[in-house]
Amino acid sequence: MIKSIFFAHFHTGKGPQVLYQVPDGSVTSSPSAPHPPFFDFDSVSDYIIPKQELCDRLVSVCTNRYRILGYPVCVEDRKYDRNEYIFNIAIVLEEFVDPSSYKSVVKKLATLFRALEEQSGWLWNEVTRSGVYSLIEQVMEDLNNYCECMIPINDSNAINIKLFPIYSPPPPVKPYHVPICTVQLELLMDVNWDLTMQRIIPYIDGINSVRRISELADADYKLTQKCIEHLLYYNCLIMVDIFQFSAIYAVTAEITSLVSDRELQEECLTLKQWCIDNKDLLHDIDVRRFISFGIIKGVLYRVHKYPVSNDPSHLDRKLPMAKFLDGNHHFDDICTELQVSEREVSERLAKGYGDVQIVHR
Repeated sequence: MIKSIFFAHFHTGKGPQVLYQVPDGSVTSSPSAPHPPFFDFDSVSDYIIPKQELCDRLVSVCTNRYRILGYPVCVEDRKYDRNEYIFNIAIVLEEFVDPSSYKSVVKKLATLFRALEEQSGWLWNEVTRSGVYSLIEQVMEDLNNYCECMIPINDSNAINIKLFPIYSPPPPVKPYHVPICTVQLELLMDVNWDLTMQRIIPYIDGINSVRRISELADADYKLTQKCIEHLLYYNCLIMVDIFQFSAIYAVTAEITSLVSDRELQEECLTLKQWCIDNKDLLHDIDVRRFISFGIIKGVLYRVHKYPVSNDPSHLDRKLPMAKFLDGNHHFDDICTELQVSEREVSERLAKGYGDVQIVHR
């Protein structure tokens, strides 16, 4: 949330000067303000109204637990007292707030007000400049309440700004991951979408792994991976592991929201045996979706099997599966990489790889 927006310029006799601030007294002292300024303007004024060399670029200053984000502008013309006019429309955020969304805001405001000044001297003229206060007041109110604003200034200029959400980078996408859609991608897709994206979406069904999707779509794996990461970034997908009836799942603390049996909360479930024991109850239940639901909701988590060599010093590194025996590769990873079944991996490990221990975690 924006804490303050202010307009400052360089006055020939007084130096850097704040002319308009919203709310009143947030940047410089004001008799009507109920609170003192957020920071000492004089201590950072050289960065708000800098020398010409630092103009026309983004400037970010942190002081007193606040971040000042501005884009100082220098307009050169002989009509000005020093043949130049330097001004800045800056916003103030709390220091811990990610400023990424607001960088474009100050840049757009700077570009617009530069155009107004170059067209008609809108800021240099004290009469027209008085309109700055109402503009920045509305910008702050609209962005804080609606994350966008559309404010007409005159017949040729308007402020059109939208704050876009910033998402954290998606986790790495592995070949053995299985994407599950959280939205109907087919309804969102149109002819302008990336060609690889259009090819892979029909095969994202909650069953196929990323590697399998690339194969079915006849698309390059790296491009498929990038497309999946893109969808994951915008929360269009959730990733789960490859479903197998031989897989092992364990309950999490969230199971308390579904059952009250403490032994069941701590028990490690082998899916195949569980299905056999409950086959009458599962007559009309899609087990794959049931387990996926449990993982997505945090009720279950997958227990992976990792093959680890107990004697790595005597392991022949030239063997094709030796690189997988360092404890960092589980069976899903190995099976997807080699495109073989779990049984075949177990059979290969039993031949020529020495003492290999299977670790569950």
